[in-house]
Amino acid sequence: MRPVVLYGIDISHHQGAFDLGRTRAEGFEYAFLKATEGSSFVDSRFGANLGNARAAGLLVAAYHYQRGDSSAAAQAGHIINTVPADVPVILDVEANGGGPDLSRDIIGRLLAAGYRSPLLYLPRWYWEQIGSPSLAGLPPLWYSRYASNEGGYASEIYERYRDFYDAQWGGYGGLGVAILQFTSSATVAGHAPVDANAFRGTREELAGLLGSSTPEDDLTPDQAQKLNEIHHELFGPRGPQGQIVGWGTEAGNHTAIGLLVHMFNALLGPRPSRVPGAGHVLVPAVEAIRDTNGVVYQLPAMINAGATGDPQAVAEALRPVIAEAAGPAIRESVTEVFGADDPARTEAVVQAIANRLAAGQQIPAQAPAPQAPAQQPPVQ
Repeated sequence: MRPVVLYGIDISHHQGAFDLGRTRAEGFEYAFLKATEGSSFVDSRFGANLGNARAAGLLVAAYHYQRGDSSAAAQAGHIINTVPADVPVILDVEANGGGPDLSRDIIGRLLAAGYRSPLLYLPRWYWEQIGSPSLAGLPPLWYSRYASNEGGYASEIYERYRDFYDAQWGGYGGLGVAILQFTSSATVAGHAPVDANAFRGTREELAGLLGSSTPEDDLTPDQAQKLNEIHHELFGPRGPQGQIVGWGTEAGNHTAIGLLVHMFNALLGPRPSRVPGAGHVLVPAVEAIRDTNGVVYQLPAMINAGATGDPQAVAEALRPVIAEAAGPAIRESVTEVFGADDPARTEAVVQAIANRLAAGQQIPAQAPAPQAPAQQPPVQ
């Protein structure tokens, strides 16, 4: 039995105004929308396309045209300033787009800022042109391969060449194919020609691949919206206030939420990605914040504090969680200094630090150096 195929489109300003409600009514399930290019270009239709696609019930992702002459920091920053953090971002790597190392750097910065990057558009011809490098550690492929330039409705084109397209899912560079762009000649919502794409699986599986909301999510729409608002206002370089000075990155100082996400990843390390072929990844901010099994799950406190618009209130609400997240790492470090056979002294130091965090006190930048412990034999 052949797998179910879901159809989608990818569009930019080149198509002009696009009736995405009609697109959904014609049976399409998703839309990939051009958002940015390099370090400065913004697609003039991105905002309208995104709003209309979501209103129509389409699953969405934004794509960024990678430029080899712009740094990863500049391109990631441009994406962050343009694309909402709850929209998955796909890198489009073609002529003059640089190589996979640049893609890894950009994606790493996006993940650290709370974005998802579930796919990579890197055509086979360009991959071969740059020497057929390993693509290990990158997301699965959004691959383009056309059987012909004949037009028509998307499903008719795919079925016309079904055997050919069914053979195009093998991948290259160590990555598999998750989405197949199988034509640039489809007629969609009265427009032609339009790029059309295929996904082999259910809508729920595609939503899982993209990291979109699914019926199994435990958040109400209002909670999800509030979570994204808090994330946008308070996380990383986007937040105009509330950053914790001294806990910084190239992009600037992080907020309490950013600090928690870094703690989460520092304590637990990279985990297997839920996206097939993506390897091990750090937890993005939004997932870490709302992970019901994680140490940073404090959604009600964040919603209540965030509603006041007071970053200090958010920080206070999160302070007990910071203590909980930091506790195991602090206890391990203090045990290394004082020795495993002095549990009382270790616990006293850990408790003192926890009390400071809970009380909102600042730990001095230059704390008195602890007295050197007596030499202890190694633990056997």
